[in-house]
Amino acid sequence: MKPFVLLLLAALLLASCARKEPEVDFKPIQLGWSALSEAAENHPQKDACVIAITSFLMRDKHVTGSKIESLDYVVRYDVKGESLEFQGNCENPGYKDSVECHWTAVCTDAEKVVVKFHNGD
Repeated sequence: MKPFVLLLLAALLLASCARKEPEVDFKPIQLGWSALSEAAENHPQKDACVIAITSFLMRDKHVTGSKIESLDYVVRYDVKGESLEFQGNCENPGYKDSVECHWTAVCTDAEKVVVKFHNGD
């Protein structure tokens, strides 16, 4: 009886290890960053904000669910008070009115990023 139990446990362990991980939705995006002032370019939180915004966009449902094969954004940013304000617009012809093509983000540091998508208004 013990060999059967051991064989059953080994089979269960093997089956649980062999589970296929769910596929991750991946949408290629390209971001062209453009500072509108020297203060924005030299802002101490700029790099952390750029990384946080990029990470957010790559996971967001508007981007991952987009019908556009590859999203190409022009992102302009400047200092607003103590924060950096970013405005992203996609450069994909024919999709200018798509929600995923227009967004703004405010970043005070990498842990305080707010991104909002717009419908072109």
